Amino acid sequence: MLRWHRLCAFATLPVMAFIVATGAGIEAADMTAILGHAPETGAAMRKIREHIYGPPNYAVVSATDYDSPALPAGLDYAQGLARTAALARRTMPDAALQLVEIRGFEGRVAGHARMDGRDLIFDLANGRALPSAALPWDQPPSDMRSTRSDLKEWHRLGHFGLLAASVNALAGLAIAVMMVTGLAQYVRLYRARAKIGRHAPVWSGGSRWRVLHRAVALIAALPVLWLVASGLALAVDNVAAGVGLLMAPPAAHGPDPFAGDFSTPMRDDELAGMSAATLRAFAADHPGVGIKVLRLRYFAGYRQGIVIAADADTSQNVYDTNTGRMLSMNEPGYPRLIFPTGWEWHQRLKRVHRGDFLGMPGRVIAGLAALGLLYLMISGAVMYAQLWTRRRKAGRTKWVWK
Repeated sequence: MLRWHRLCAFATLPVMAFIVATGAGIEAADMTAILGHAPETGAAMRKIREHIYGPPNYAVVSATDYDSPALPAGLDYAQGLARTAALARRTMPDAALQLVEIRGFEGRVAGHARMDGRDLIFDLANGRALPSAALPWDQPPSDMRSTRSDLKEWHRLGHFGLLAASVNALAGLAIAVMMVTGLAQYVRLYRARAKIGRHAPVWSGGSRWRVLHRAVALIAALPVLWLVASGLALAVDNVAAGVGLLMAPPAAHGPDPFAGDFSTPMRDDELAGMSAATLRAFAADHPGVGIKVLRLRYFAGYRQGIVIAADADTSQNVYDTNTGRMLSMNEPGYPRLIFPTGWEWHQRLKRVHRGDFLGMPGRVIAGLAALGLLYLMISGAVMYAQLWTRRRKAGRTKWVWK
């Protein structure tokens, strides 16, 4: 066991340390932005929230929605949607209606419609067109940079494509092997000590590096396991996605979920029924929760009503207005989603990995776990160097030994 522990460390330590250090940096950048109340429309927060609710053409929640208030209670949504569609048709009478929604803008109730790819937005109180600043913000463009996005690119070794994802997966496997073999060595030593009546879980034998190595490994074992297991799952998902794209013929790839518009035109006489079905379903799922945005659309053949809720997460809730069923990001007939786990589960794995599925406490735990893992690598390297130096002086020059 100890031989495998040293072998994995010797073979992969620089890469593992780099991945863990950049991961800790991402967590620090995220917490700095969140705790520092960075603007929701700034690069830092937009990159944190990127793709949480799907690819650009699917996601409805906008950067401006996160700090906007709920729409007025008692608002007549059916009337507002009908007025929005009428105002849009007055502007473009022969165009197809692709989506229609109601949202807020600077204390006003605004109606937004898309007609043949052109976005129009109106103040529903007076029917006047609003400036383009009132339109929902798209997902952050690929060239938008932040400290987080730069660190993430390095963390994933994203400059090296599929090879990088494979290296990430191998590094995760190496860390997992080191955890298992390190734990086995600890248990072996603890049992030997317990036989002579020494039951302290952490003991002072060896150098300070060794004592702290044992203590940190014991304290951080579960958080590090959480971090490593979720990171390994993400890396494997990324590798499988890349391999799938390489192996499948181009014709089998299907439409790119990051490009194009998968909507089809709606009729005005459908809007009232679609909005009523959406509001019923949302009220049943989230009783008493306000609404920030109500959007109606056809997407990949599904008649959908989307509600951006005025809850703690500003969550996006997508309903099939024919059945009232909540839809996922992985429905049959949707544009191809390259991850074997599906887009939704891939995003959930990300939330588990960075800890924010438990809110800020989860982020703190994940950050401390990363720092603990980094310390274990540094202290392990120091201990290895000390042992190897002593062995070399005794004429034993093997780099890895039992």
